Amino acid sequence: RVAITAGVVRWEYHLEVFDGFVRKHKCNRCAYYFWQGKECEINSKGATALMTVELDKEKGPQVRVVQNREPPSFLNLFNGKLVVRTDKRQMLGREPNLGRRQFPTNTEMYVVRGECAEEGHLHQIQPRMGSLRSRGCFIVVSPDQAVYVWLGAKSTPHQRENAQKAGNEIEDNYISDNFRVVMVHESKEPSSFFTSLGRHEDYSPLVGSIDSHIYTPRLFRFDSTSGKFVADEILCKYRVPDRDTQFPFIQDDLYGSSQPALFLLDAKYQLWLWQGWFETAEDSEKVTGSARQTFARNKKVAMETVNNYVDEMMLAENPKVFPIEAGYEPVDFISLFPFWSEREDVKRYGNKAIVEKGAGGRRTSINTAYKMLTRTEYTLEELQVEPKPEGVDPSRLEDYLSEEEFMKVFEMHREEFKLIAKWKQVVMKQRKLLY
Repeated sequence: RVAITAGVVRWEYHLEVFDGFVRKHKCNRCAYYFWQGKECEINSKGATALMTVELDKEKGPQVRVVQNREPPSFLNLFNGKLVVRTDKRQMLGREPNLGRRQFPTNTEMYVVRGECAEEGHLHQIQPRMGSLRSRGCFIVVSPDQAVYVWLGAKSTPHQRENAQKAGNEIEDNYISDNFRVVMVHESKEPSSFFTSLGRHEDYSPLVGSIDSHIYTPRLFRFDSTSGKFVADEILCKYRVPDRDTQFPFIQDDLYGSSQPALFLLDAKYQLWLWQGWFETAEDSEKVTGSARQTFARNKKVAMETVNNYVDEMMLAENPKVFPIEAGYEPVDFISLFPFWSEREDVKRYGNKAIVEKGAGGRRTSINTAYKMLTRTEYTLEELQVEPKPEGVDPSRLEDYLSEEEFMKVFEMHREEFKLIAKWKQVVMKQRKLLY
């Protein structure tokens, strides 16, 4: 069990070289993994790196492993018994040198991850109804001496197998005569299960859906920093070719990128164009208009790319495509990730209209959003507000006025206005709050 913020794991393995069926060479090798948890302090990170160098007398590979991004070779070392906790004070089940432990006084919840039995592992999450996913399996350790193995209605056979194995592993780790492992199927939960998780929350259940919902989502990151607009696909490290990976990505894949970022998440039945945020705190320098213009252009190209992707892939499900913003993701988008944390700090950077509504995620179609982004005409009132409409060039706001309104605002035709000296144009625009 992992109850540390950082640590070093030494792996010794054998290497054999064959020429056909004849073994030519055999030797022992070793590798060092230094694992670092999300809550790991900078001193601990430095200590694990230094300790790895000092321990590595064999001069073997040294691999840095970050929590939630463990490679398959690391997961295999634990043979399906790895448990990553967010609570550093306790461990799940048996504690070192202390034998078996008492049941926790508070409910604990874990999501089952990994596609193979040897790579299966548990990750502790917040114990509440909103953490459940119909496409996954979960372990709930209740203070009433029950361990619930919850099987989502749309989970895969190998997910269920790993969940059952995890439930059996827990059985020998508690001091209790009344201990029981309860297999729970979605929509058939006993009342005690709901009692342990508290109040009801919507988690976008798929019990009534006629679709299988067993598939591997695809994630693409759009970027233009190289001067060329590209879409790079992100792949899950522990994916298995002949199996569907229900949760190949985590929230950090989106939020951990350089912002503002643009991602396409292909969830088979729905496609999502996720938009990051500009960090514009009141005490920081305002984002320049050119930066917003560049991002608006990238967003426009991203929307065109998404539509081309749908057409070229000829997706049989004919999915709907929705643009969404960071901090305001709808629950059916969140349910595509094994766990999710609300980021209040990100919400305040969101679109002002969304912040005022307080709603979780817009359901504007991508075609409607594209029309809004490529809009070429605005009223004077729309151009005077802050922030300016997305996609508008703040250096030439007067160009977005209709001919009629331009004449009304400046009392001259557009052609006459262009013949005036630049400094006079600036003065006139400033008077109308268009500069």
